[in-house]
Amino acid sequence: MAHEHRQPRTQAELDAHINAIKRPLRNTFDGMFPLHADMELTDDQIRIVHKYLKEVNFHLPGATPEEFLVVRWARYTGFQFIQELLEAYAVGLRCTHPGMEDHHTFIRMSWAQLMGEPDAQRVPVNEPVLANDMMTLARYRDTRTGPSRTGIDSYTGDGDTDVPGVDFDLKLLNGALDNVISHQATGKGREINSWWTPALNWGAAMAGRYPRLKYFESKGRLDRARLSQLHDFEERAARVEPVLRELGLASPAPVARDALAQAAKAEKGSFVRRLRIRNPRPLTESRPDIDVRTAEQRPLIEPQSDLDFPTADDPRDSQSVERQR
Repeated sequence: MAHEHRQPRTQAELDAHINAIKRPLRNTFDGMFPLHADMELTDDQIRIVHKYLKEVNFHLPGATPEEFLVVRWARYTGFQFIQELLEAYAVGLRCTHPGMEDHHTFIRMSWAQLMGEPDAQRVPVNEPVLANDMMTLARYRDTRTGPSRTGIDSYTGDGDTDVPGVDFDLKLLNGALDNVISHQATGKGREINSWWTPALNWGAAMAGRYPRLKYFESKGRLDRARLSQLHDFEERAARVEPVLRELGLASPAPVARDALAQAAKAEKGSFVRRLRIRNPRPLTESRPDIDVRTAEQRPLIEPQSDLDFPTADDPRDSQSVERQR
C-alpha cells in the first residue's frame, strides 16, 4: 500500500518540511523597485505572527486563530500587485484543525510589523482565503475546501469517453462565455480593470480548450452527448457574436478553422512554429556600455525590427545582428 503523506502537525515538523524545499530565487527586472526581500522568519517573528492572528481574530471557518502553523519563508509582495503597499509581506499559514490539515492560507503583514516595531504600519487584513480558492479554475472543481484535482487527476470522472477532459473543457468554455456575457451587461466595455479577466479567460479557452475539442470532433472521437454540448456552446457564441466584436474578443468559427488547418499541417510534418523570444535583463546583471549620444532613444516597449529579435527559425547570434545594422 502506498505511503500516505502526513501533514505537519507541529511548528517543528513544518519547519523541517519547509527546510527540505529549495528556496525559490526571485530576480528583479527593469521597472521593479522592491524595498525589501523575502525573509526567513525567526522564532520571535513567528511569535509576532501568532500574536497578530489572535489580535485580529484571523481564522478559517470552523477553526480558531490558535490553530495555525507559520511558514517561515515570508514572501515580499510590496512590488508585485497593483495597489499593494510597498511594505507588504505575505506570511503563509497552515491549519491544524482536525480534518482541515490540508487548508493553506496566508495573512498580509508589513515589514515593520515583522521587525517588531511598536508603531508599525499595518496593511489591511485580508480575508482568510484558501490557497486552492485562489486558483483560476477553482470554481470548476467539485468542492470549495477540498484539494483541487489538477493534472491527470482533473480528468477523472470522464469514464464513458475515450478522450480525457472533455467534460471539463466544455464546462470551462461555457463558463468563459458566461463571464463575457455578464461583463457586457455591466456596460463597462473595455475598461481594463473589469474587462481583463473575462477577456483573458476567453482567450485561454479559445487558444487551448476549444481547438482541442474541434480536433477530436474532426476525428470522430466525441460521443453524441458531448458533440451536442459542443454545438450548443457554438450556437450560444454565435448569438452573441456582436458582443465578442464589441469587446475585441476572438470568434469561435475562425479559431476552429485555423486550428484544424494547423493540425493538418502538423500531421503532415509541414507545420513550423515561429517563436519570438526576448528575455528581460535582470538588474543583477551588468548592462553593456552604451554611448548615449548615439544610442537609439526609442522606448524599449516598442519592437524595433525583426533584426532586434532573432527567432527560433532564424537563429542568428547577437554579433551577426549587429553587423547587419
